[in-house]
Amino acid sequence: MKPELSRVLILGFALAAALFFLVVIAFHPLLALAVLFVSHMLLLFPTLVANCQWWGPVLTHFETPRREVWLTIDDGPDPIQTPHLLEILRRFEAKATFFVIGERAAKFPAALEAIRNSGHEVANHTATHPSATFWCLPPGRIAQEIDRCAVATRYFRAPAGMKNFFVHPALARRKMALVGWTVRGLDTSSQDADAVAARILGKIRPGAIILLHEGHRTATDADFHPRCLERTLAALTSANYRCVLPQGL
Repeated sequence: MKPELSRVLILGFALAAALFFLVVIAFHPLLALAVLFVSHMLLLFPTLVANCQWWGPVLTHFETPRREVWLTIDDGPDPIQTPHLLEILRRFEAKATFFVIGERAAKFPAALEAIRNSGHEVANHTATHPSATFWCLPPGRIAQEIDRCAVATRYFRAPAGMKNFFVHPALARRKMALVGWTVRGLDTSSQDADAVAARILGKIRPGAIILLHEGHRTATDADFHPRCLERTLAALTSANYRCVLPQGL
């Protein structure tokens, strides 16, 4: 089903369910509650499930006949980890898109500039990364999170991949695309860099979008995310994959 059609059907059913509830609740309360519950679940599923395309298109891969992948790194820039990541990327001759948080980009402009000067791409990951609330923000707040990131880009990634039905219209007005992923290493929860790399390699294919992170554990294990990147790139290189910046998406 096309995202435009599924969007209309879900919102239409939610409105009809609300009217049905008001009319029927006095006579058949269980039926009224059941219909209302189903409508709420249909609203929540595409909102909370990352990469679900019921609200609109989400990039989860790109077309290529070659053994190429798109490496994306979220949550930076970081004055400690970004330089290490850039050195590792240089060593493996890999390119990446850094989905940056606006307030961190403003706080660490040198790290942001280093990303660009190294030939990598910078993209929008909201202004403040409100991962606990982005999924339920009203349209004005969503627009602020997109615009205050202050990064000129075609691409946007929602915190934790969660998005409500206000996100796609906001992105369409700005001619931006919502980017998800094919595989994520779960490097924000894993304690094992080898496990992160193995998870990625196990689900890799030409045109895959890989999700890794930076800026976490800087006080307890500042080398963890660089290790994850190094192990991942080593595994991809052994499998004859290249990390590229796809064009024309």
